[in-house]
Amino acid sequence: MTNKTLAIFGIGTYILSVLSSAENLEGNSIAPIALIAISGIATTVFIVLATIRLWKEVKNVSIILISSAVLLFIFTAIQMLTSPSYGSPIIILLNIVKVIYFIAFIWSIIKLFKIRKVNDSAK
Repeated sequence: MTNKTLAIFGIGTYILSVLSSAENLEGNSIAPIALIAISGIATTVFIVLATIRLWKEVKNVSIILISSAVLLFIFTAIQMLTSPSYGSPIIILLNIVKVIYFIAFIWSIIKLFKIRKVNDSAK
């Protein structure tokens, strides 16, 4: 898989995650469970592959991407387990982490498009 293919795969995973986050007026998810599962698996695959691919070139982007994804997962799980109150620190931290994850995601897509070749040290 080339870097540009991985970047396009990342864009596809983001579109899937937006489609799987559809809700009705009461806040209940209306996306099929299969779409949510495929979106989660594809996003996890992209994050792992992008982290591995970008590790040698731009280590800081890899670290920010993987750490913000883990923090996003943790804060989302905490927010789902606790009662929602709009002024709680978890909600504020979750929103900050979402912004950091989005910036790191876009940054990694840009870096994947700019990297020319794949370093195959296994050959």
